[in-house]
Amino acid sequence: MRLHQNQLQVLLVFAKEDNQSNGFCWACEKAGFRCNIARTPESALECFLDKHHDIIIIDHRHSRYFDAEALCRSIRTTKPSENTVIIGVVRRHADREESSILPLISAGFTRRYVENSNIMACYNELIQLEFGEVQAQFKLR
Repeated sequence: MRLHQNQLQVLLVFAKEDNQSNGFCWACEKAGFRCNIARTPESALECFLDKHHDIIIIDHRHSRYFDAEALCRSIRTTKPSENTVIIGVVRRHADREESSILPLISAGFTRRYVENSNIMACYNELIQLEFGEVQAQFKLR
């Protein structure tokens, strides 16, 4: 457990490289955060247990690659995750009503991010996380 705030560490969990994963990767670089990328739930859990990331961003747009909620629950069962902020990236649905966030919260996600691969949108999300949820979790430590 860290007692002082170092460079933030972010774990991106995306089954494949796409504009969204690239947007967050570039945003991490711009913000000066350390960034790791995992392509499978197994490698994500292994990487998290090794590095104890401050923020985990999990792709929840495509269930055919892996079960994002199951991965989040797996991470939440570990001791190092108690102060980790976990974000679920969800699809933008212009043609339907907004869906409930309760299943994500029940699975252990801290909040959701509606897909937007714009680098500035990803960067702004990371900065808001740093000065909001991450800072609050750091104070709880």
